[in-house]
Amino acid sequence: MSVSATIHRLSVHAKLVHGRVLAVQTSPTDQIKYFDDLAVAASRAGDSLLCTSILAGHSSESDEFCDVGVWLGEGNFGKGNETLVLDTLGLKHGTITSVSLAHPTNIPTTVRVTSTTTELDAFAQKLAALKELHCFSSRSPSSSDVIYSLIGKSAAGGWGGLVGIGTESDY
Repeated sequence: MSVSATIHRLSVHAKLVHGRVLAVQTSPTDQIKYFDDLAVAASRAGDSLLCTSILAGHSSESDEFCDVGVWLGEGNFGKGNETLVLDTLGLKHGTITSVSLAHPTNIPTTVRVTSTTTELDAFAQKLAALKELHCFSSRSPSSSDVIYSLIGKSAAGGWGGLVGIGTESDY
């Protein structure tokens, strides 16, 4: 699925809230605010490290798309249920691969961090509020686009996180 098709599918299947957060269920305002703030923090952290998507990081050959916040709501979206996350967002999935998170910051290892930045620290602090955090990618066998997802459980209940798109030509 191409990047434009992926974005179109997200916008048709989910509702865009505040221009940045995708929600697939009735969404509590405080949860939407948190994931909106997380998306802004991700964008700032990515900019501080010279990459548009903090999820795709430096592994992406393109810097066209920033990460968006997603609210999935209640459900079983923990590790091992990556297909359910993508299905809930209405995304076609291909080969799913786990993406490691750096300890203790939970920054995806797709980002090459040689020294921290204020923006990266602020993003890591926001991530600390999520439990059962996991990151994965989904690559279609017929496309160079890779969907990255960082999903966690909110302390207030429900699941959400970030979704981003990267490009890798070695497919």
